[in-house]
Amino acid sequence: MDSPFRAAFMSAETGASATYEFQAETDLFRHTADAIVRRFMDHMNGQVDWEHPINYELNSAVKKAEKQVVMATGSLLLQKGELPFLLMISPERRPPAASEPA
Repeated sequence: MDSPFRAAFMSAETGASATYEFQAETDLFRHTADAIVRRFMDHMNGQVDWEHPINYELNSAVKKAEKQVVMATGSLLLQKGELPFLLMISPERRPPAASEPA
């Protein structure tokens, strides 16, 4: 079963940003931060008719399981050169924290 997720993607070079919604397995956050980023990049490759598949280099990826967010930095590897990025991925609707009312 799939659930909706959201990714906020920002170009560190230009400051441009975009938000993407994608579907992934409901238990996506049981995976490592690197695997979650890879799932989003796979989605991007499947959704846009790129001249070449997206290649990227991941510099860091941190998963905050209790907050249900992955924060990542890296570079898209384009023919014209590298494009540094910042990326945050989270469920579209996060479950309430244990200290919050449902």
